[in-house]
Amino acid sequence: MPCDRVGTQRGNWQMTMLSRKFRALTAVVLIGAAALVAAPAQAQTIVRFGHVDGEGDLLANPYWTFTEVFGSTVKTQTNGRYEIQVFPSGQLGDLESLLEQNVRGSLQIVGGLNAGHVGAYAPAAQVLEMPYTFPTTEVAREVLNGEFGKTLSDTIAEQSGVRILSYLPSAFRNFSNSVRPIKTPDDMVGLKIRTQQVPIHIKMVELLGASPTPIAWAELYSALQTGVVDGQENAPYTMLLANLQQVQKYYTLDHHLINMPLITINEDFYQSLSEDDRAIFDFAAREATFAMLGIIAAKESQDLKVIADAGVEIYQPTAAEFQMFVDKVQQPIAEMLAGQVGADLIADLQAAVKAAQE
Repeated sequence: MPCDRVGTQRGNWQMTMLSRKFRALTAVVLIGAAALVAAPAQAQTIVRFGHVDGEGDLLANPYWTFTEVFGSTVKTQTNGRYEIQVFPSGQLGDLESLLEQNVRGSLQIVGGLNAGHVGAYAPAAQVLEMPYTFPTTEVAREVLNGEFGKTLSDTIAEQSGVRILSYLPSAFRNFSNSVRPIKTPDDMVGLKIRTQQVPIHIKMVELLGASPTPIAWAELYSALQTGVVDGQENAPYTMLLANLQQVQKYYTLDHHLINMPLITINEDFYQSLSEDDRAIFDFAAREATFAMLGIIAAKESQDLKVIADAGVEIYQPTAAEFQMFVDKVQQPIAEMLAGQVGADLIADLQAAVKAAQE
């Protein structure tokens, strides 16, 4: 089955692109429509929402899309009883700090955390960091919007005090570097690859033969430009957010991890809402997720073109080459994870992925 993943992704791309673009246009309409509806009452409760992305441009800053749709929907549906106050661009700190505030309850909602961040408080979240688990973003969305995702969110809430309000499986993370094309794991040997400070990410890069080097996101462009590291791993739209195409020469579409930002909400705050208001917050999160993911999906081919036009050589591994990456990392990391999250949780995820493909 793993050998078919690259082929599945290729085959689905052309068939789904038109529908993706339609969803993206619908998302823009949703934002415009929501903005036209004025809340008839003064907001009584301010809900603080922090993230590290910018704002003001739907295409360049996808979290602005999320917060606009989410905030407008909550305010309208509650007749102004709740108002979402957004703190973008890291105004309240980096992601680790935002998560700490979210756990304490001083910040009700956070956008852009990954499972590795949340895993520091809720070990179960780390199951989402297993490399080469999801064959397509569509499968990931079906799994995480289904029973598995709901159960995992409940477990994370119990372990950490924050709940996953939205899973955002947006695009695949891939390796880039400025030394040589990466076609097989052998090509990674000796490269210095920037990673996040996430144990599974670090282990994955080690297993592939490269040297993992954790570096803060804000310092990544400079680190690549000056040769502190040779490469990094991110989705196309994330590369463009930081203009990393300017300081990289090669980009390999190995799809090792799905880029899955999370929207988290403080569990005590969530449970303090009335049943009707919880339903409104859930509905607003679904609408905002649809808008954000629709725009990202519609832009993906354009993003790859921008990267290529900047002089970056893009390589798509063959099925046989792809399997080499899988064989190097998947089983060792599954064994590593089993000791932290339990073999049953891993098995449940794999079963949910298989069911979504049938």
